[in-house]
This record gives sequence, structure tokens and C-alpha cells, in this order.
Amino acid sequence: MRAEHLVGRDAELELAMKILRQEGAGAVLLVADPGIGKTALASEIAARLAGEMVVMRVHGSPALSAVPYGVLAPYLLDLPVEQATSPVAILREFWAQFEKRRGGEGARLLLVVDDAHDLDEGSTQILAELVTAGWARLVATGRPRPGLPAALLQLWYDGLAERLELHPLDHEGVAELAEKTLGGTVMASAVDVLHSVSEGNPLLLRCLLDDSKADGNLVRRNGVWFLTRALSGSGEGLAEVVRNRVLRTSEAEREAMYVIALSEPVPASVLDTQVGRETLRSLMDSRLVLSTNGPGSPLKMWHPMYSEALRQIVSPARSLQIRQRMVQHLLAEPPTAEGLLRLVSWALDCGADVDDEQLLEAAFLAAKLLQNPLALAAAAKVRSDALRPRARAVMAMVNYNDGDFRNAVRLLEEDLGYLDADPSGPLGTGLLWAAARAAMGDTSADIVADVRAAASALTSGLPESDPLVGLVGRHAAALELAALAHDGCYAELREGIERFGEALNSGDPDHVMNQVFLLAMKCELLTVEGQAVEALDAGRQALALLDAADDDLLYFSDFVLVRYTLAALGAGDWGAAASGLERYSARSALGLIVFGGDIQTLQGLSLLRQGRLEQAAELVTPAVEALRVKDPQQLRNLGNALAFYAAARSGDTALAERLAAEAGALAGEAGAPAGAPAGAPAGAPAGDGRAGNGGAYVEALAGLFTLAGHELVSKGSGLDKLRTLPESASLHRLPGVLLQNLVLRAELGDMQAMESIKAAAGTMSGAWAAGWLSLAEAHVGAEGQGFVNAGNLLAAAGMPGPAAVAFDKAALSFDAEGKRPEARQAAVLRDVSEASLGDALLHDPAAEADRSVPLTRREQDIVALAVSGLTDRQIAEKLMVSVRTVEGHLYRSYAKLGIRRREDLGAAVRH
Repeated sequence: MRAEHLVGRDAELELAMKILRQEGAGAVLLVADPGIGKTALASEIAARLAGEMVVMRVHGSPALSAVPYGVLAPYLLDLPVEQATSPVAILREFWAQFEKRRGGEGARLLLVVDDAHDLDEGSTQILAELVTAGWARLVATGRPRPGLPAALLQLWYDGLAERLELHPLDHEGVAELAEKTLGGTVMASAVDVLHSVSEGNPLLLRCLLDDSKADGNLVRRNGVWFLTRALSGSGEGLAEVVRNRVLRTSEAEREAMYVIALSEPVPASVLDTQVGRETLRSLMDSRLVLSTNGPGSPLKMWHPMYSEALRQIVSPARSLQIRQRMVQHLLAEPPTAEGLLRLVSWALDCGADVDDEQLLEAAFLAAKLLQNPLALAAAAKVRSDALRPRARAVMAMVNYNDGDFRNAVRLLEEDLGYLDADPSGPLGTGLLWAAARAAMGDTSADIVADVRAAASALTSGLPESDPLVGLVGRHAAALELAALAHDGCYAELREGIERFGEALNSGDPDHVMNQVFLLAMKCELLTVEGQAVEALDAGRQALALLDAADDDLLYFSDFVLVRYTLAALGAGDWGAAASGLERYSARSALGLIVFGGDIQTLQGLSLLRQGRLEQAAELVTPAVEALRVKDPQQLRNLGNALAFYAAARSGDTALAERLAAEAGALAGEAGAPAGAPAGAPAGAPAGDGRAGNGGAYVEALAGLFTLAGHELVSKGSGLDKLRTLPESASLHRLPGVLLQNLVLRAELGDMQAMESIKAAAGTMSGAWAAGWLSLAEAHVGAEGQGFVNAGNLLAAAGMPGPAAVAFDKAALSFDAEGKRPEARQAAVLRDVSEASLGDALLHDPAAEADRSVPLTRREQDIVALAVSGLTDRQIAEKLMVSVRTVEGHLYRSYAKLGIRRREDLGAAVRH
């Protein structure tokens, strides 16, 4: 039977087939840990050779490993009992069974032996002799430990067999297997999680996929699969695999696994006394138990999901018994962070008592690691009145990340806790509270009014010298500054930042928190003002302070990261942006679930600015679906806008119209600003400077991409509005917003924007602005060498899309100047930039019609087929060329014909 969805084994499959088809003796020994896919590969090999050879299967079994020739019994039913121990008689009978199956047609014998590490010595010897004599081919699977039997290894030593060691699937392999199993696109961040959690183990991956679908965690919307919460090890599919594995171990080994799964990581010395060294050695030889950091270090189960599945098997009463026996040994030394979470989780599961300080410590740690169920459970158990405010803050953070903004606000407003008047130290809950209020749709004016009222209530009757007055005052002032940034009042924000910084004192208990906040605000302000390099430096300083701080600041990391990433994108430092986004999952792969949509939105913006249109579309289109479920950074409007723009620019009208319709429905629910374009995402600015939930800067970007998308879908519906935005709203005159406007206008074919780009980008810092400044100067100069210089600078800045446009312009300019060699060289540079894109070819769609540069014969053929209604793939198949070649010829034809879209080809060629 052919293995289902065999992925990532092409090289091994090809080599195995070659070995088994060659003349003389041939054997393939497949070695891998459990679940890696050795049985699936062996089955695929057998399926492919079934038409050429007679396949006879043998299955190793622990129960028969001590029974001579036990695994061969299905083929020895006609053997007389008195000959049951004779190797010669057994070999003769086995061969007779093969002859019956062969039917006299001369086919060769293929032996497929699964779990060869469990074969008895006699059976192994029979199989090896068949191979050595050249009578049979062999495919055998086995584990590295305890390893293949000696007789089979001897085949390898003698050069009669090839040993193939299978490794876990890489990221690409996990993506392919997930998409084949699910039958659709899987969101990139979900693939990252699946790869991280499964560790590339195909069996574990299939169990996780099936179980996550069954429990509603893995969902599909508009053809995109994504995760809504953490993967669980409690699903039935994984439980069945674990039960089958457990049943194959001894009673002592099962008990040891229960102890380790419940209390891991466990010091090796403790386990030696509790379960015995020989039992541990057996489990480690079977790769069921691993050392965390070399010999003598604590031990744990081979995989966290396996541990979770094992814990589901143990009854609460049995779990409590084991805990009572183990807890004194585990608490003899301070536990690691992982150990603390396991101890507290274990206690909560079996009803054991935990002191409040340990519960709160575990709750904070779990919240930072995004282990939300444990964070909520531990925080809810805190009884101390003094510690309850901090426990509520943890629960609020979890609720916020889960999208329950109302409950987050309720928890933080109890006793006005969001102003951080807790004597135990600041938590940064004010920013979390304000973000939750904004996400609910509350205005900044209402938020600030409530802050002032709360500050007055908390400090009423206290002298100015009371430390609480200064503490509350600073936190209230910070929230007012955040409100200014949210509304796009950046001139007032600059003044407020200066006053706030002057008032800070290094002796204040909240000094680190306020320094981080101040740097984050500077980061946003400088980004919008076009000084992105300086903004990025401020963001780095804020992150460094957070990394060095030992206090329990909540939400601040997320608050800083989004601003740091936007600064990196403004600076054109794509590597810094990628590093910033990686921090979301640095502590836990769960970050890719909670922040997956936000991460892919910012990655999409990065790719669009680099000119990588197709790659951007592949990220932002699925991100839209994930953002409907989780959007802690409030980037849904930006994600919608980027996806809409990418679809429109790619010519995917159906997708663009669907996204516009869905965004329009969302705007109707949320209340779009007056004058917003039809189909614009909720909160997308109409030029009046009002902010949506993501804040003024983010919403301004969303509005720009939405207008550009509308212009692409329906000419005349967006470009004029882009032109007038800077005149109607001060926010759109700030360089960080203005340059994005001008770049989009240039990409839409508005060459008048180039002069404005030259003026705006000249005042800005960073590679993104410098690249577009060089391209604008080349346009103004209109000389081939100027375009080459711009293309080189853009390519060096990691912007291959605009670089390809520059080199294409250079080729056309040199050609018009009669400089044919220079034109050919520019065309080569253009092709190099296009090759580095890795997606659809991008040329300047605004190139004016140049009838002195006619369409080539091949361009004429491709244009004619496109006008007839064929897709790029159909044209490629008809002309026997690649789809990429078709795309390239079409984009060059657009430039020569002076058009921007495929729909305009018919009219252009008729004239």
C-alpha cells in the first residue's frame, strides 16, 4: 500500500530504488527515531517496486524478539513441527512460499522488514543469507537504539547494503506535509509553530494536525488554515500513539515515564533513587527519555507533547501520590523556570496547596511565555490581598492577548490598579489598560479624562511630598503622552516628551519603566518625522533596558516591539525588522499563534517596500484571516489594506473585491471615518487625521495602501485622493507618512510624485528614503547612467523591486541614446534584480508608451494569447516556456505600451 503524503524523502527514495534495482545483492537499511517516517518510506519503496518484484513483509515485535523464527511464522504454516528449529528447513519453506507468490514469472523477491531492531537472531540470519546469496532484495527499518541486528549490519560492513539515516523534516517539509494533509494553504506563522512543536517528526505532526482540527484549534477561513491557540498534547490521536508506545514497555519503565512526565525536568540523582538506574538506562536507550544538558543533568521525556499526553493517562489520585513522593526531592534546590511552571501546574491539576508568592511567580512567568491557561489558573488562586492586584494584572494581560478587551479593562480598573500605585513596584498596566480601552473603540479624550479622574481620586488629600503623588502623576502623564501619539498629535507629543524626560529621577522606583516608555515614544515620533535611523536607535535602547530589567513589566515588550519594527521598516533596515519580529517567538513558539497575524502584516509591509510583491501577498492575505481572531497589536486595518493593495497590484481582481467587500462590512460595523473610501478598512483615515484602533501612524499607512489599491482596481478612484491628502491633514505632511504616499503614487504611474520624493526623501534618514531619493534624482535627470547608479544603490539596500525598475529605465534610456552595449548591460542588471525577487517580475507600470521600441515577436505572441483570455500558466504551457518568462514578457510589454494592467492590453494593441 502506498504511503500517504510522503514528504522530504525524494533523495533517499531515489537512492533506494537505484540500489534495489541493480544486479547482484542489494539491501537498504533505513534508520531513524520513532515517527520520523522510515516505515512510510519503506512502504513507498515497496509500492513502487510491486510491479517488478514479489513483496514479502516481516514485522519485528518485542513480544517475539526472544522466540526463534517467530516473526517468520506466517510463512511457515506448512512446516512440520519437528522441523521448526531447523534453519535449512525454514529457509526452504520460506523460499517455497515465495515461489508460490511469484507464479513462475521470474520476478525477484523483495523483503520488507519493519522494526528490524526487534527481530530474533534466527530470523535475522535467514533474511541476511537470502540477501547474501543474491536471492532477495531487502528493505529494513530500525531505530538507532538499540540498533539493527548484527547480521543486517554485517551486510552493510560487507558492502551489500546501504545504510540511510533519516532526519526530521525541515521547515519546508513540514509546510508541504501540513498543506497536503489539510488540503489547503497553511499560514506561515502556523507552519513555524508546527515545525517548532513537532520538531519535524511526521508522525507527531500528523497527530497534531488531526487533533487540532478535531478540537477546533486549527481552523480554515477563506481557504487559509491557522491556529487559534496553543497546540495541545491531550488529543485522541496523540494519546493513541502514546498508549501504544507505553504498552510496549515494562511496568517499571511505565512508572518511570509517569514520574518524569509529571515532574520534569527531574534531577538524574533523584530518578536513580526513585525508579532505578537500569530502568532509566533502558528508557534513554529507547530515546523515550533525554538528558537536558549532557550526562548527569536533569532528565525529561523526549518531547513536551509526549509528556502532556502521558499526564492525561495518569489519574488525579495517582498523580497526587507521585507528587507526595517526589515533591520533597524536587524542592531540595531552587527549580528552573520550566521546573517551577511544572510544579505549580502539577499542584493545580491534583489539588495540592501552593503558597501565594510561588503562584504569582508562576503566573507572571506563564504569561510572559504565553502559557495562558496556566497563567490564569495560577493567578486566580492567589489569596493574599496584597498580591491580588498583581494577580489581576496578569489575568488582564492574558485576556488582552486573547482579545477579551472588556474583561481586561474590568480587571485593571478594580481599585484603579491601572495607575500602578502598587507598593510592590510598577507593572506597566496603564499602557495595557489604555490599549484595551482603545481596542474597545473608546476615544483618547475619554481615556485621558478617566486617567485624570483616577489620579485625582488616588491622591486626594495627600501632600505633594508623598511619593504616591509623584508616582501616580508620572503614570498619568505617560498615558496622556500615549494618547497624543495615538491621535497623531506629534507636535504636542514632542513638547510633552521633553517635559516628561526632564521630570524623571533615577531614584524613582518606576525609573526603568518610564525610561523605556520615553524611548518608545521617541522611537515612534522620530519614525513619523522621517528620522528612522535615530528612531531605530531609540528602540534598541528601550529593548536593551527591558532585557536588563528584572522587574515584572507587563505589555511593555509588545509596546516597544511594534514601534521598533516600524522604525526599522522606515529606515529600510530589513534585517533589524526581521530580528524584532523574531522576538515575539523568542521565549515561546506560542508567540507565533498570539501575534501571528500582526507579525505577517509587518513582514508584508517590509516585503512590499522591498518590491517583493508576490511574497508579500502570500503573507498578508492569510494574515487577514488570523487578525480576525487575534490582533493584540491592533494591525488589522493595516493588514487588510496591504492584502487589498497586493491583490489589486497582482491583478487578482476577485480577491481584491472580496477583501474590499469584507473591509467595507467591517467599516460599517466599526464606523468608518467620514469620507473614507468605499471598501476601506475600518478606521482607515480619510485625510482628517483621526486615528483608528492601531494609532494614527499605522492607520495613516493603512489608508494610503487602501487608496492605492482602489486606484488599481478602478482607475481614478484613489490617486486624486492620495494627491490631496497632504494638503488636508497635517499628519500626512510628516515625512514618514508623506514618503509612503509619494512612493505609492509613483508606483501608480504618477511621475509628478518623483519631484516631491526628491524633496521629502532628502530630509530623511535611512536606506529606504535614500533608495527612493536616488531613483527620483535619476528620473529628474533622465539619463541612463543615473538610473544605473540608482539601481545599484537600491539593490545594495535590499530593494530588488525598485532596483529592477531603475535598471529597466536605464536600458530604455541607453537604447534611446543609441548606447546599445550599455543598454544590454543594464538589461542584465535588471534580470539579476528580478531573479533575486523570487516572485512575479516587477517593472515600472507607469512607463510611457514608446513606439520607437516595438514589441518583439515573442512579446507579440504572448500579448495576443493574453488578450484572447489565456492565463499566464496556460500561455506558458502553450509556448513551452516558464510562467516566469511569460510574466517578464508581459511586464515589458506593459512598459512599451504605456499601460499598467492586463485588462488594458486589448485596447493598447488595437491602437
